[in-house]
Amino acid sequence: MITMYAWPSTADGPDALPMVHFTTDQQSAGEVTPDGMPVWMFDTAIREGGWSRFTDFDGWSVPAAEWRALYRREDDLLAVSGPGSCEGWYEGNLGADAEWVAAAAAQQSVVLLAAPVQHPSLYSYAVEAGAAFALLVPLLVV
Repeated sequence: MITMYAWPSTADGPDALPMVHFTTDQQSAGEVTPDGMPVWMFDTAIREGGWSRFTDFDGWSVPAAEWRALYRREDDLLAVSGPGSCEGWYEGNLGADAEWVAAAAAQQSVVLLAAPVQHPSLYSYAVEAGAAFALLVPLLVV
C-alpha cells in the first residue's frame, strides 16, 4: 500500500493562497522508460488529472475542472478528489495551522503541489528540473 503525505503551507502576500504539498516515500512502482529511467508512480494520474507544470502559471491558475476539496476544521480533515485515476486523491489529517485555515476560508481554493520528491523541502529542486506540478482546486471549508 502506498501512503500519501500532505504538508500545508501558505503563500506570502495580502491574498495568500493555501497550498498543500503531496509526497510519498515510494516514488516508483517499478516501471521504467525504454532508456531505463524509473517512471514516477503518479505520472499517469498527473497527466489524466489536468495538472500543469509549476512553471506554467497560466495552466494552473484557473480552477481545475472536475476537482473538489473539502477541509473540515473540527478534525483537520482534508479530502481531495479529481477525475479518473485522481479520484480519491487524498483523505486525511492535514496538520493545518491557523494561518492556513484563515487563507483557505478566505480564498475557498487550494493550490495542490506534487513532484517526484520525498519531502516538500525538495520541491524547489523539482521545479528547477521541470518535474513539479500544480493545480488550483475549489475548496469548501466547513
